[in-house]
Amino acid sequence: MKLYYRFWHWLAKKMGRNTAFTPKEVIKDQLNEKRPLPLGRKEFEDWSDRIISGACIPGATARSIKFALADQILHLGPTIDHEADIYFIKCLRKFAINQVADAMRHEIRDSAKAELAAQEADQKSKLSVVEKNPGEVTPQTQGATDGKEVLSN
Repeated sequence: MKLYYRFWHWLAKKMGRNTAFTPKEVIKDQLNEKRPLPLGRKEFEDWSDRIISGACIPGATARSIKFALADQILHLGPTIDHEADIYFIKCLRKFAINQVADAMRHEIRDSAKAELAAQEADQKSKLSVVEKNPGEVTPQTQGATDGKEVLSN
């Protein structure tokens, strides 16, 4: 069985890519294999295209993913010149997850603010009714007299 996987590894290296029939185990091994980080523009393009094809992030443009990859390389330690592709794929997926979570958090916060503003507006409208028409809320009693009328009798 090892000879079988070695053949697929050799074929992928010779062709520069995997075929549609490459076994999953071979692809997993390739993703976990530490590879040199890109040193030039052409190497970066090839490397980032390989990472993008493995990341499968829907809705993201290649340009934005390449920006995130370049940023991730800048944040690596000073002694790291080889890294596994799976590291960058997982980082990209985590970035995408963070964006979705942040968008949901903002959406929930904005809807809560809108609900609170509506409640405050409702309370203010109720208070303004009381302030404008105090007689309607507490009607005057009949037969009430002021103190001068009582004393004059």
